[in-house]
Amino acid sequence: MKKQFIISLLLLCTATGFAQQPCKINGRTVGLADGQTVRLSVAWSDNMLDSTVVKDGKFQFVVPINDTTTQYPLVVSYPEMNHIKMPIQVQLYAEPGAELKVELSKDHMKNYAVGSPLNCIYKMMTDKYLDKMQKIIALRTAADDQKLSEAERAEKEKEANVAQSDIIKFEQEFAEMNLDNIIGINLFAERAVVFDNEDVARMLTEIPKKWDNHPDVIQLRKNQEIEAKTAEGKPYIDLTMPNEKGKKVSLSQYIKKNKLTLVDFWASWCGPCRASIPGVKRLYEKYKKQGFGVVGVSLDSKKEAWLKAIKDLTLPWPQMSDLKGWESAASAAYNIKGIPFTLLVAQDGTIVGRNIWGENLLEERIAELLK
Repeated sequence: MKKQFIISLLLLCTATGFAQQPCKINGRTVGLADGQTVRLSVAWSDNMLDSTVVKDGKFQFVVPINDTTTQYPLVVSYPEMNHIKMPIQVQLYAEPGAELKVELSKDHMKNYAVGSPLNCIYKMMTDKYLDKMQKIIALRTAADDQKLSEAERAEKEKEANVAQSDIIKFEQEFAEMNLDNIIGINLFAERAVVFDNEDVARMLTEIPKKWDNHPDVIQLRKNQEIEAKTAEGKPYIDLTMPNEKGKKVSLSQYIKKNKLTLVDFWASWCGPCRASIPGVKRLYEKYKKQGFGVVGVSLDSKKEAWLKAIKDLTLPWPQMSDLKGWESAASAAYNIKGIPFTLLVAQDGTIVGRNIWGENLLEERIAELLK
């Protein structure tokens, strides 16, 4: 039924493409100054395809149809931020022969691209996503309202967490419904890191063969192989990197000493990582006499920032980093796409926990494993 709905939507969104004809983008600005340069780029990259100047509130691009313009969404951006410090831009999909209408304004809720089947689907997805996100923002704001009681704030925070899980479920279902088009492929690749691993494995089997050579699909399959090799019950992959004094150290030398080791992948620039450290400290102090240890593996690229964070946060456990940022050997070994990221490793080298979020859940697993 869901697939039939998408097919019907494609037929209703009238702009029909013709083989390899260019895609035209007819844009207008609302409440924005003329004379500014609007840019057309490939999303998630530094690849700028074209630029033009806004005149009389209008601008236009003609996009050639090729692998560069059709494997990923494109972004039309105006060189200012809006009132909530977000870029003034709109994401769209180039389709052969399509004539797209694009609007840019300071109200991010009103920026859009329409005029072709894929962009109709994408707008439907983003409209629903923004509605859900507005609900989360309202709940998070209420959770910080000091006029409410502690119990009321806790309830709002709980509701926000449920709403956040609902967004992930929505993204996963939408991606799965659209694996026959580029929107589903791009969304799957971008958000697979937060999807359940079993869902990712199933969705990979559902991707049509026409996408086998798409870079995202190739990477997704490589990532899944790494996930399988580093799942709970598998042996950990050792890492050797310099510590903060420049001496080469390995995970193995710490894991062998402890009954249970938490490997904490973090970085000085990562706000959630820094926010989680007080909780990890409490667990470390509580369980270290029972054989619990922690090793920090940083995805920093600037040594000075890394060393300053270690000092400022007074981290009491060993640290290591190859200072290669997201190109770190750690990212490749464990398919790390977001931090904080954690592993629990038993003394025999078996992974007994992977990416457990939250101090309470982490403590439950630690207490259970140290019994």
